[in-house]
Amino acid sequence: MLTIMRFRTCRLTIYPDEHGVPHFHLEFTDGDRCSIEIESLTVLAGSVSPEKKMAEALKWASMNRFLLLEKWKEITK
Repeated sequence: MLTIMRFRTCRLTIYPDEHGVPHFHLEFTDGDRCSIEIESLTVLAGSVSPEKKMAEALKWASMNRFLLLEKWKEITK
């Protein structure tokens, strides 16, 4: 697991040897977890309640999609 970015209540990570569509994981300090598709920023798995907890991370991800895709390619070779 590589932590790409830390936020107030969560961290954004990419795991090596992942498969499927390019995605990242949000892991929250309260135990909530989810996987987010990089291109569309839609939740692939997991749940976060309330959803507004993801706002900071999703805003950052939307502005850094290119970086996330590059990291995905680098890490999941």
